[in-house]
Order: sequence, then C-alpha cells, then structure tokens
Amino acid sequence: MLRDQPELHVIGEIVGATDYELPSLFCKFSFEAGTNFRLLQGLPTGQTHCDMPPEGEMAILSHPVDVHYAVKGIDGWPRLRIEVYGVDRYGRIELAGYGCCIVPTTAGMHELRCHTWRPCGSMREQFSTFFLGGAPRLKHLEVIASSADRFRLETEPAGEVIIRLSVMPKDMHRFGVLC
Repeated sequence: MLRDQPELHVIGEIVGATDYELPSLFCKFSFEAGTNFRLLQGLPTGQTHCDMPPEGEMAILSHPVDVHYAVKGIDGWPRLRIEVYGVDRYGRIELAGYGCCIVPTTAGMHELRCHTWRPCGSMREQFSTFFLGGAPRLKHLEVIASSADRFRLETEPAGEVIIRLSVMPKDMHRFGVLC
C-alpha cells in the first residue's frame, strides 16, 4: 500500500525506574504529538505493571511501546509524557514524579534517561504529605509536556525512568520533511 505522506514508527520499551523513595513503582505514559502527526497504529497511552525491587535496585518495568504516525511536518514532534507512581508501605498509591522526553529525531536505537520531578506544594501540603501521605499532584497534566507554565511551579527532583526507543522515519526527505 503506497502512502502519500512520510511516516514515523517508534518502538521500544520502558525499561525501568531508579532512585525513587517508594518501595514499589509503576508508570503511566502517553505519546503526545502535534496536529502534523496522525496516529496510524499503536497505543499512544498505557500503564506498566508494578515492581517491588530490592532496596537500592532499579524497578524493572519492561513495558513495550509502539506507535506509528503519518507525518505532515516536524512541528509538534512527539514527546513521551511519564507519570511515575508507587505504592507506599501502607498500600496507598502515591505520586513519585512527572517527566517528559522528546522522541529522538534521528533514526536508530536510543536509550533515554527521563529525569522526573514532583511539585513541592505549600508548607501546609508538605506537612500533610509527611504525616498523612498524598503528595501534591498536578491538576492539569498538559504542564508536564509543555514548558510554558512550568516555570511557575516549585518542584523537587525525583528519580529517573530509563527508556529504549527505536526510531524509524520513512520517506521524510522524499517529501521535504527535514529532521
């Protein structure tokens, strides 16, 4: 089947998460792309299983990702938005961090380290989090992938998520789309 547009195929896996305080971790993820990208196949969102690694070791998530886009232009290049959650010792699901990484624009296999952060909250929220759990969360998740409003947030660093992606652009140069 001959397509009339260039294409971008991204496959890989969310390998794991490291340097978080919670004893067990899982990730929610979503590929976010602009209007120049039309999803042809794949699931742009998902959630990994929960892993409880030995203390000091990486949580192994090994969750596959696979998206295939038709491309009009590079404006709005896909980003991978990550939300890391964990289960604390009382069985509560807590936010561990938010992060975002841009899908590489060059063909080939790439290992990404997505550094994550979490909102600090007010002094009152910090005390509440310490004694009762329930760390502050974002009301609007669009802020994770867009730096426009993020500069107003007070955040602290969290751990990192390791991601392996194979990026396969097709017919980009033939249609004048330069990456």
